[in-house]
Amino acid sequence: MADYRIETVRNGYRNWTARNDRGAEVRIGADDDPDAQPSFTPVELLLAALGGCGGLVVDRTARAVEHDGLRIVVESRSRPEDDGRVGVLRVTYELDLPEGDETAAKVFERGVRLTHEKYCTVSRTVEHGARVEAVLPDGTVAFAAG
Repeated sequence: MADYRIETVRNGYRNWTARNDRGAEVRIGADDDPDAQPSFTPVELLLAALGGCGGLVVDRTARAVEHDGLRIVVESRSRPEDDGRVGVLRVTYELDLPEGDETAAKVFERGVRLTHEKYCTVSRTVEHGARVEAVLPDGTVAFAAG
């Protein structure tokens, strides 16, 4: 597993840009702030990470099945009792498999299962949790959990 580093910089009130070391950027903002649009909210980025990771891994795990038309939809569902957390993340794989081709259906199902059971780092991290540390400018840890 590779290590990653993302830098997130403030552009203005509730308006941020995240950058990776390869030069890619994504805008982050509040969904109710017209000055921060177009942008992703942090939760939308989490959903995009789940869908993107799933897609990249399915390209390997289900490569024996034609899946150029694959669409992955990730939805979050939260209830009041979830207390500021996402309650359920649902990853739906939409693909028209060849009608009557049970082998293709089984191969694709196995590929999706392996994606989440073994290979998709994002899905496995969300499912099992990760340690989070908030480090202040002086190097002290202000918060740690997980």
